[in-house]
Order: sequence, then structure tokens, then C-alpha cells
Amino acid sequence: METSKRLRAQWFDGHSARRTSVELVVAGTVVEVCALPHEAAPADAADAGVPPPVLAQVPLAQVRVSERVGNTPYRLSFPDGALAVTADHAAVEAAFHLAPAAHWLARMERASGFVVLAIVGLGVALYFAWQTLIPKAAEAVAHRIPRDAEKSLGTIALQGLDRWLLKTSRLEAAEMWSVRRLFDELADKAGLADTVVLQFRDTAPNALALPGGTIVVTDGLVKLFRSDERLLAAVIAHELGHIQHRHSLRHLLEGSASALIVGALVGDVSGVSALTVNAPILLSTLHYTRESEREADQYAFDLLRRSGRSPKDFADAMRRFDAMELCIALRTKYRDDALKQAQGSVDRSDEPAARARISDSCTDNPEKALEGRDSELADLRRQDRETGYMHTHPVTRERIAAAEAAAGK
Repeated sequence: METSKRLRAQWFDGHSARRTSVELVVAGTVVEVCALPHEAAPADAADAGVPPPVLAQVPLAQVRVSERVGNTPYRLSFPDGALAVTADHAAVEAAFHLAPAAHWLARMERASGFVVLAIVGLGVALYFAWQTLIPKAAEAVAHRIPRDAEKSLGTIALQGLDRWLLKTSRLEAAEMWSVRRLFDELADKAGLADTVVLQFRDTAPNALALPGGTIVVTDGLVKLFRSDERLLAAVIAHELGHIQHRHSLRHLLEGSASALIVGALVGDVSGVSALTVNAPILLSTLHYTRESEREADQYAFDLLRRSGRSPKDFADAMRRFDAMELCIALRTKYRDDALKQAQGSVDRSDEPAARARISDSCTDNPEKALEGRDSELADLRRQDRETGYMHTHPVTRERIAAAEAAAGK
């Protein structure tokens, strides 16, 4: 005669939230659920030898045992909705004649090669989603958002940037008028005169294309290109390209998974309102992808040609930015060296003439400030630098070469 098997479990009757400690008795083809003595009756009844009541008695074949996953407890489901939970894995497997090691899930858990392959596969899938699926979905959703909604988002974003990063412009009225005339000319040629708006703010050399058509030109940018209007025109043309392709909105959507997923899957663009909270933060860390920069560059080359200008102007603008960044890096190097000398009490003669060559403001004439400094600049030159303007619009040799190639067509 087969010996009955017993195991402890927590019992839920399926009718209330009460949990009861029980003992499951598996004898032959029957499972009995017996309340433990201290759960079933007062102490005097237990002392009198009264057996605990049987809470349930069902055929063994009607009890459904969950698959074992690691060391998680087994769940035994009964036909009337009741449930028994136990972590006594060995007793359950013996009582119900289970061989968990033979199950496909258990085999995979123990297969280190499969685990490694699954982790690698997950990483590849996430990378593919980040590099391809999310940008494609963002592009599709961006073009479905009405311009009015995008303009509202751009207004809120600019207000946030004004609170955190930007200051009121200090340009003279004549300077503003000159830039606005140039801006209006290019916007008209681009067919965006009714879409774009020019704003001036005082900060380091930069230009920002915000959602809805707002382009911010900074005082630093005007100062950097004051001696050469064609360079400023090239940068404005590039920013108009970002507006045309709605790159800023796409960047915001990529940074807000909830709005992107809802918009892409169910066509509901109302989730864009959720972007208003994060828009200033996301735009302050804006870093366009190389594909976005390439699209805006190509748009700028075409617009410059249509306006009687040359794509070479864009290459020259990039070189001016590069010179500005090298100037700033060299100025910082001098400042760091001076600090080290002061901290180390090293008695070295000052270099006032050399430091004077590196202007206190590298936006006045950076190329002149760098004249004769080739040996000092050698270790500062890199393929890409991401400070100031370079953070949002990285200057690369490929972009300069592309502009010069377009000028030669």
C-alpha cells in the first residue's frame, strides 16, 4: 500500500482573503486539505484528541500544480477556486510525481549558454529599437501633430529656457534689424515665412530651432559672425532645415516614450501635452543625431544656392566655430596652467603677450587669436568637440567636406 505524503502549505479558500495554515495529505488518488490543530480548533479541543477538520477533499488529477520557476513557491489550484501555496518543492514533486528538471523552462534556466544568448539578444533588440524603431516612430508621429499644437509646445519650451538658460538680448536695434532682414530673406526663399519666427537671446554663440518654428539666434552668434554676414546666413539656413524636418519635435518625442508609443500605436496625439513639462529640459540637452544634421545641412546647401549664395559659406561657418572652440580651449589651458603655478608656488615669468593673443572673448576674431599658436594647438585638435555650439551641432570634417563638395556642383 502506497504511503501517504504530507506537506505544509498556506490555504486560500477562494471565497475570502483569509489565509490558513494547512497540511496537504496525498494518499493514492485523493488529496485532503486538513487544517492544522492550532488553526482548526481551541486548545481544549486539540487536547481532547479531536482531529482537525478536512477543509477539502478532491481527486489528485483535478489539482493543477504550477510550473517551477527557480525557487518560487508552488501554486496548487483546486477545482472550486481554492489555492494552496507552498515552498516545500521536494514534497510537492514527490507527492505529485513531478520531474521539474525535464520541463523546458527548467532546462533553459540551467543552460548558461541559453541565458547568455538571451541577454545578448535582448541587448541587440534594445539597441535596434533605440537606433531604428524609436526614431522612425518619432518621425511618423511628428508629422501627424498639428502645427498649432507644436507652436504651443515651442512657446512653453522657450519660456522654460528663458527661466533657466537664456537672457534678454543686448544687441543694438540696428544689429537686430540686419539679422532680421537676412532671416526674412531666407525664410521667404524657403517658403517658411508664415511658419518661422525669429527670437534673440543673450548667451554664448548658438542657434536653436524650437518646435513650432521658433528660431533663437544668440548675441554671441551675431558677434562671432559680425564681420561676415554670409556665415550667419549659412547657420540660419541650417536651422531652417531643422524646422522643415521638425527635428526638435522628433527629439522631444524620442525623449518621451509614453507620448511616442501612444501616438504611434493608436494615432492619439493628445499625449503631446505631456511633453510640455519635459520640453525645456530635453531641449537644453539637445544633441541632434548625425542623420538629422545631415538632413539640415543638405537643406541649407540647397537654400543657399537658391538665394544666390554658396554652400561654401557653411563650410566657412563651421571653420569659424572650430576656431572659436580651439581659442576657448587654449584660453582654458593658460588659465589652468596659471592655477597650477599658484598652487605649487612655482616662480615662473608671466606670459602677458601670449595671453593677450588669446582674446578674453574668443568670439571677436578667433582666427587672429590663434595665429602663430600651431604648436600649442596640436594637442588640442580633435575630430569632434562638444562644448558650446558643438554640443548641439557637432563640427566634423565630414560636414565641412560635404559643404565644399556641394559648392563644387
